[in-house]
Amino acid sequence: MAVVDSEGPDTLLVDETAVDTGGPGTLVIKDRAIEKVAVAAALSVPTVVRQIGGLSRLTGRELPRADVSVGEHSVSVNLFIAVAWPCRISEVSTAVHDAVARALDSIVGLPLHRSNVVVAATSCTDDAEQPVSSEPAAAAPRPRPPTANPAALPVALVSAVALLGLAFVAGREFLIVHGTIDGARWVQNAVDWAAGVHWAPWMITAAVAAAVAGLVLVVIGLEPRTRTHTGATSPTSASPMVWLRPTDVARMCSDHAGTVPGCESARTTVTKRLVTIDVHRSGSVTDDDTLTRSVRDAVAPTLAVLADTRRVRVRVKQGHS
Repeated sequence: MAVVDSEGPDTLLVDETAVDTGGPGTLVIKDRAIEKVAVAAALSVPTVVRQIGGLSRLTGRELPRADVSVGEHSVSVNLFIAVAWPCRISEVSTAVHDAVARALDSIVGLPLHRSNVVVAATSCTDDAEQPVSSEPAAAAPRPRPPTANPAALPVALVSAVALLGLAFVAGREFLIVHGTIDGARWVQNAVDWAAGVHWAPWMITAAVAAAVAGLVLVVIGLEPRTRTHTGATSPTSASPMVWLRPTDVARMCSDHAGTVPGCESARTTVTKRLVTIDVHRSGSVTDDDTLTRSVRDAVAPTLAVLADTRRVRVRVKQGHS
């Protein structure tokens, strides 16, 4: 859940550049996000393929990849792509340019000033005699959303520390047995103690506790990761191309709600199924129903691009002044 207040400086921040938007709140778009939009748009072209190999496999830099330069009102992109062979590279370059331009304009809101397309690698098709079709390719698998760390991570860390401790004890025992160091033999003493242990009532409690702990660890290990972002779609792609945190959705909703006449301030809370907008109306507004409808209409375009549908609730309150 994220809670965001719309009151703030009237600026739009694109990386390190500030642009006056004339509205409440701020929006920050990092270069990395724009690069991912450009890469996803390039992959929407049928003849552009994803490739990791050679030096790229060692450096972790896969194709396609993008380097962006964000100006005050536009974006320049250098795209490095791999294409399926055979193909007409000039047509692929034009298609990539158009796809990236549409994606940047519709999702980021900045026009493409210049794009340089570099064909860095080629990938042969299975049948070299069959030309590459110009028809749109089959829909790609739906990308996985960003998720939180697995629930089993703390257990894995504790287990790793325990194994390191066991390795230390084993190494110490080895050095003592071979006379390298002096000291008590922990392993032998522990074995002798365990051999002398007889049945006692506390063992029932220990067995039950061990069984419960084992079941809990199984559940934790099978529990899926929690989704931390929601996808945003575009007219150029049915699959999400940008992932937004609940905080980002809340900021955009508060920003749009704050532009409604009669709205003094707006505060948005976003959960997995509900968007709650608390609106403080100005003293001149008396019709709460009209203000509620106006706020719903203002945030509707923002919520329409989200891949996950959420119910909208608007609560009108008396203004501070």
